[in-house]
Amino acid sequence: MKDFEALKSIWHNQIALPKVSHEDVLKKVNKTKTGLASRLLIEMLVMGLATAMLIYFWSESPFIMWTTHLAMAVFMGCCIYYIIALIGNYRRITYDNFLDKPEEYILYLKKYKHDRFIFNTRKYRIYSIFFTAGFILYFIEIAFLSPLWVTIAAVIFTFLWIALWYFVLMRIYIRKEEAKLEEMIQNLERLEKQFVDSEV
Repeated sequence: MKDFEALKSIWHNQIALPKVSHEDVLKKVNKTKTGLASRLLIEMLVMGLATAMLIYFWSESPFIMWTTHLAMAVFMGCCIYYIIALIGNYRRITYDNFLDKPEEYILYLKKYKHDRFIFNTRKYRIYSIFFTAGFILYFIEIAFLSPLWVTIAAVIFTFLWIALWYFVLMRIYIRKEEAKLEEMIQNLERLEKQFVDSEV
C-alpha cells in the first residue's frame, strides 16, 4: 500500500513536457517534409537519367541475342515502374491540405509511412528480383562474346553490388526515412495532445 501511494505521488508530481508552439512544430514538419520530397526528386532525376542512358545504350549497341533485348526491356520496365512510384510518393509527401488539421494529417502520415515501408521492402524485393533477372539475361551475351574471366568478374561485381545495396544500403535508407516520418508524427501528436489538454 505504501508503494502504491509513493507511485501515485510520483505520477501526480511528475514534470510535464514543455509546451511547444504551433509555429515551431509546423516549421519542423515542413522542414522534414521538404527534405524527404527533395530526396524523392533527386531519385526521380537519377532514374530519369538512367532511363535516358539505357535507351541510348540499347539503340546504339549492336546486340546479337534476343536475351539481351529482353534484358533491356526488363531494365526499362523497372526504371519506368520506379519513376512512376516515386512521382506518386512525391505527390503524397508534398500534399499539405491537412496541415491545419493535426489529427487528420497524423493519420495521413501514418498511412504514408506504412505504404513507404511496404514499397521499400516487399515491392523493392520484387523490383530487385526483376532487375537481377535482367542482368542474368544480359550476361548470356557477355558470356558468348567475352573471355571467361571477364564474364566471371562482371557477374561477381554485379551481384556483390546488388547484395550490398539490398542488404546494407537499403536498410540504412529505410531506417533513416522511418525515423524522419516518425519524428513528424510524434511532433504532430504532441501538438494535438497539447490542444486536447488545453480544452479540458
